[in-house]
Amino acid sequence: MILALTLIFAAFAVAQTPYVPQRTPEGFPDLEGVWQPQQNGAMFSVLPHKPGFLLGAGSKTGIVEGGVLPYQPWAAELVKYRLDHMEMDPTGHCHYEGIPHAMYFPFQIFQTADEIAVVHENMHAYRIIHMKGKHPPDYLEWMGDSRGHWEGNTLVVDVANNNDKSTFDMAGHFHSDALHVVERFTPIDRDNIAYDVLLEDRKVFTRPVKMHFSFKRAPASFQIMEAGCFEGERDQVHFTDTVKLSEHYDHELNSDHNTGKKDTKAGASGK
Repeated sequence: MILALTLIFAAFAVAQTPYVPQRTPEGFPDLEGVWQPQQNGAMFSVLPHKPGFLLGAGSKTGIVEGGVLPYQPWAAELVKYRLDHMEMDPTGHCHYEGIPHAMYFPFQIFQTADEIAVVHENMHAYRIIHMKGKHPPDYLEWMGDSRGHWEGNTLVVDVANNNDKSTFDMAGHFHSDALHVVERFTPIDRDNIAYDVLLEDRKVFTRPVKMHFSFKRAPASFQIMEAGCFEGERDQVHFTDTVKLSEHYDHELNSDHNTGKKDTKAGASGK
């Protein structure tokens, strides 16, 4: 009996012991490797959504805390407009997707003491997380400017200098050039990283937004592939002649300002 209790308490103590990640030669947590996001269909929509055309298999939870993006009223209307004008989606024109959008796809991390490189599979994108220095003034970029520091085992990345051209997903959810992103990469164990994001955008949101999903270490056989896009394509403008994504998407999830009444227009199907 005493032996059994001892084993139980020992197992409980092991379970409660915080994970201690491997260290780099400089003594920092080692995040190097190829990682696959577990992102609940965020590339289609960061919010809960039913399965459908250009919405994938759907998601009951999405990746946004509370399932709401708190758009100001004018911005919520613009989301509806963009949803019916897929030709405005920058992804369809092979542009960089910005942060956090680029994190929805596989990527590889290369790490030194002063800089961490993130090489993305999609859109030939990459970014450098500088562990020293400040954001440059008067500078805007598709991927923003990333400055990182360590808080214990968590890599905290401040992403500023974002332009207003990238989006959060394919469902019309946009941001302005006031977007400020704070990412937190926390190793859970050797093969999993928790990814927490804080979004602030005073021009379009009424309050800050939190997102959460995770990354899983890719199998040894997995390779980062060259994601060839369709540079120079000129047909996307005709996409809306046959498809309106709003017919498959519920706009009541878009804003804190919704009244709960079903919109009878095509802008909200009420499905």
